[in-house]
Amino acid sequence: MKKLNKPILVLNKLWLAIRIKTLKEAIKILSRGRACVVNPNDYQMYKWEDWIKVKVLEDEDYIKASHYKIKIPEVIVLISYKEVPNYNIKFSKKNIFKRDRYICQYTGKEVSLNNADVDHIIPKSKGGKTTWDNCVVCSKDVNRKKSDKLLNDTKYKLIKKPKKPTYISLLIDKKMKIPKSWEKFI
Repeated sequence: MKKLNKPILVLNKLWLAIRIKTLKEAIKILSRGRACVVNPNDYQMYKWEDWIKVKVLEDEDYIKASHYKIKIPEVIVLISYKEVPNYNIKFSKKNIFKRDRYICQYTGKEVSLNNADVDHIIPKSKGGKTTWDNCVVCSKDVNRKKSDKLLNDTKYKLIKKPKKPTYISLLIDKKMKIPKSWEKFI
C-alpha cells in the first residue's frame, strides 16, 4: 500500500525532530505505546487508542480499518527517548547534494543531479582529498570551466565554506514535499 510508505516525522521526548519513519513503522511504535500522535492543529498529544477515534474530516487522508477510518498522523513524539542521534554520516554524492541544498556553491543557482557534479575545491590532481570540507555541489558547466584549477586561478568564489553536516541537517531533503504540520519542528 502506497499510504503505508508515507513519511512521518518523529520527535524525541523534548520535541526535537530526530528521524523520519514510514507510516507502517510509526503505527508499530504507536500501537506499542512508545509514542503519541501530535495533533497539528493544537499540538495536543494522543495515545494511539485515542487517535484512532478522532473523526476524519472529508479532506483528510486516512487508512481504512475493518469498520472505521483512521486519520493518518503526520508527526509523532516518542514518550521516553530524549536523545538526539549522532549517527556517523556517510560521505556520498547524495549527502553532498542534501548538505548544499542542490545549490551550485560557485553560482548560487539551483541544480539537479543530472546537471551538476561534486567538485573538489582543491583538485585531486593538486593533492585535494575527497572530504566534506573539500567537496561541493557544482554545475557541470562551471565544473568544466574550473577544470583542475585552484580557486585563486579562476573567477569563482565559494558561497560558503563546506563542512561535515550533522545528522539532523540531512534529515529533510530539499526535494521532499514536507507537510505543513512539520514546519514548526524542522
